Amino acid sequence: MKLKNNIICSILLTLYSVCALAYSPTTNQLDSLNKKLQSNYENGASSAENIAVLRPLYELTKVSSPYLALEYAGQALQIAVSDDNTALQAEWYEAIADIYFEQKVYYLAMDNYFQAYSLYKSIDDITRSAYALLRYGDTYFIQNVEGVAMSNYVKADSLFIISTYNEGHAEALMRIGRVELGRYQYDKALEYFNKALAIAHSINNSKLQATAYSYMAEVYDLDEDFENEEKYLNLAVTKYRMAGEKYDMAKVYFSLGEMHFKNEEYDNSYTNFMRACNIFMSFGTIKQVPAVDNRLGRINYIQGDLGTAEIQAKRSLSTADQNQWLDEKAEALLLLSDINNRLGRTDSAYLYLRRFTSANDSIHQAKSDESFSELQVTISTQEKEKELAVAEQTIQRKQNVTNLFIIIAIIVALFMVYVFINFRRTKKMNTLLTKTNDEINRKNGEITKQRDQLEHVTAELRQRNDDIEAVNESINSSIKYAARIQTAMLPNADFIHKHFPDGFLYFHPREMVSGDFYWFSEVKSQRPPSLFRRKDASEDDGSKLILSVIDCTGHGVPGAFMSMLGDAMLNQIINLQKIVQPDQILNELHKLVRTTLQQETTENNDGMDAAIIVVDKATHKLQFAGAKNPLIYIQDGKAEKINGDLKSIGGIQKEEEHTFTCHELDITAPTTIYIYSDGYQDQFGGDKGRKFMAKRFRELLVENATLPFDQQNELLYKKFIEWRGTTIQMDDTTILGVKVS
Repeated sequence: MKLKNNIICSILLTLYSVCALAYSPTTNQLDSLNKKLQSNYENGASSAENIAVLRPLYELTKVSSPYLALEYAGQALQIAVSDDNTALQAEWYEAIADIYFEQKVYYLAMDNYFQAYSLYKSIDDITRSAYALLRYGDTYFIQNVEGVAMSNYVKADSLFIISTYNEGHAEALMRIGRVELGRYQYDKALEYFNKALAIAHSINNSKLQATAYSYMAEVYDLDEDFENEEKYLNLAVTKYRMAGEKYDMAKVYFSLGEMHFKNEEYDNSYTNFMRACNIFMSFGTIKQVPAVDNRLGRINYIQGDLGTAEIQAKRSLSTADQNQWLDEKAEALLLLSDINNRLGRTDSAYLYLRRFTSANDSIHQAKSDESFSELQVTISTQEKEKELAVAEQTIQRKQNVTNLFIIIAIIVALFMVYVFINFRRTKKMNTLLTKTNDEINRKNGEITKQRDQLEHVTAELRQRNDDIEAVNESINSSIKYAARIQTAMLPNADFIHKHFPDGFLYFHPREMVSGDFYWFSEVKSQRPPSLFRRKDASEDDGSKLILSVIDCTGHGVPGAFMSMLGDAMLNQIINLQKIVQPDQILNELHKLVRTTLQQETTENNDGMDAAIIVVDKATHKLQFAGAKNPLIYIQDGKAEKINGDLKSIGGIQKEEEHTFTCHELDITAPTTIYIYSDGYQDQFGGDKGRKFMAKRFRELLVENATLPFDQQNELLYKKFIEWRGTTIQMDDTTILGVKVS
C-alpha cells in the first residue's frame, strides 16, 4: 500500500513538473516587465517609472535567479545615485546585500549593509537604520563572530525601542535568541523567542509569529524533543500560510520531512517533502527542488520502490549538475550507486560511486577554499567596528555643519528684518533720528564688548590648542621610545642572515609600533643553551632553527603590547621550556595567552595568528604549524601551499583547548619558503579600491621566487606602494622568505 501511494505521488509530481515547464506565469511576467523596462529606457521615462518596474523584477528573481536580481538592483542603485536620493540608495544597497548574503559572499554583504546603515542614519531614519544594523550583525553571526553579532543586535534593538517599532523589536529579540542558541543556552534562547512571540501576537503579525515558532522548533530539535518540535513546526506552517509566505512555508514542510525521516516515519516524511516540492517548484529551478527529489528517492529506496527512486535520483542529478549544486549532485550520485548495487548492476554502481567520490572531494575543497577565502577577505572585526564609529562621527559632523548653516541663515534673516524695520522707521520718523543714532551707538558699544569677549575666547582656544599640541608631542615621544624598545626586541636581520644566508625580511608596520613581529631562535641539543636567543651561529651540532611570523590583534600601541607579550611567551616556551615541536609551541602559546589575559573570566578576546617553522639541518627536515596563517614553499621548481589550522591563538573559543597540526617537509633538495601576516593581501587599492587578495599575493611570490632575495624584497615594496596609491595602509605587513636545505 505504501509503495502504491508513493508511486501515485511521484506520477503526480512528474505531471506537475511538466505543467510548470509548459506554462510559467512567472516567466511570462518577467518577459512583460523586461519589455516594459526596455521601453522606458528607450522613451526616457522618469526615474520613478523605472524604479516601479525594477522593484517587481528584483522580487521575482531574487530566489530563482539571484545574480539577475543583483543586476536589477544595480540598475536601481544607479538611478538613485543619479537622482541624489539618499533613502532610495540605502534601500538598494540593502537589497544588493541581501543577495550577496544568500549567496554566502559575506564580505560584500557586510560592506553593502554598512553602506545602507550609514545612509539611513544620515537622514535620521531610525527604523530602517536599525534593520540594516540587524542584517549587518547577521554577517558576523553567520561567520561565528557571535560577540560582535550580539552587540549589533542589542544596538539595533535599542533603536527599535526608541522608535517604538514593535515589529523590529521582536525581530531583534529573535536574533539575540539565535546567538544564545548558538551558545547552547537553550533556556535563554526560548526566553527571547517567547518574548518575541508575545510581541508578534500583540500586533497580530502572522509572519513574525511563524518565525518565532520556527526558531522554537529548532531549539527542540537540538534538544531531541521531537514532540514539541513537530508541534511548533505545524504552528509555523499555519502562520506562514495566513501571512501568504509560500517560500517560508515550504521550508517548514521540508523541516517536517527531515524530522519524520530522522524518526523513520517514512510515510509522514514523504508527504511533507511532496508538499515542500510542490511549492518550491513554483519558484522555478531553485536548489531546494533537487534536494527534495533526493529525499523522496531515498525514502522510496528504503521502502523498496527502486524504479521510482531511480527516476527521482536521476532527475535530481540532472538539475544539480546543470546548476553546479555540488551537495545535491553528490547525494544523487550516492543514491544511484546504492540503487544500482541493490539491483545487481555492479558496474553502474561502481561508476556512480566513483563520480560520488569525485563530487564529494570537490565539496570538501570548495568548503576549504570558502573558509580560507572568508578568513582572508573579511575585514577584521575591530577595524570594521572602528570604521562604523568613524562613519557615525562623520554623520554627526555633517549634521553639525547643517545646523550651523541653519543658525547662520536665521541670523542673516533676522538681520535683514532688522535692517528693513529700521529703514522704514528712518523714512517715516525723521523726528526720531537722534534717538535712533543713540540706539546705534549703544549697539556699537555692545558689538565692541562682544568683540573683546571674542578675542578673550580666541586666546583661550589658542592656549588649549598649545596644550593639546604639547600632549600630542609627549604621546608621540613616548610612542617613538616604544618603537625603539620594540626594534631592540626583534631579532637583528644580520643575525638571521648568519643562519639563513639566502633570504629577506619585509617588515613595514602601519604605525611607529607594530602588532606584527618576527621571531628567531637556535636551540641546541648537545649543550645547555643560553637564556637569550641572540647568539652567534656555530657549526651544525644537532641544533634546531626556529622562525616565526606573528600577527597580533590590532596594530599600533595595542598591537605592540600584544607583540611584546608574544615575544616573551615564545622565549619562555622555546628557550626555557625547550619545546621545539611547532604544533606544541602553538598549543602552549594559546594556553599562555588565555591564562595571562584571563580570557575565561574577562571580555578580553585579543589573540594572534601565527606561522612557525622548525628547521633541523642534521636530518634535512622542516616542520610547520600555523594558526590561520599558511606556509608557501617552492621545491624543484614547483610551488605548494600548506594551510595553517583555521583557528587563532587566544580569543573567542567554544572548545576546551586548541590542538594544532604539525606538517613535516623533506628539504634535502634546496627549498624556498615564505611565511607572512595578512597585511599585504588585505591592503585596499588598485583601480577599483579592492583588496589585493591572497591569490594575487601568492602568485606574486611564486612568479618572482627565482630572483635574488634583495630584489624580491624591493619588488614587493614597489608593488605594494603602486597598489595602495592614495589609500592609507590598512595593517602591519610582514613577509619572511628564506632558502633552506
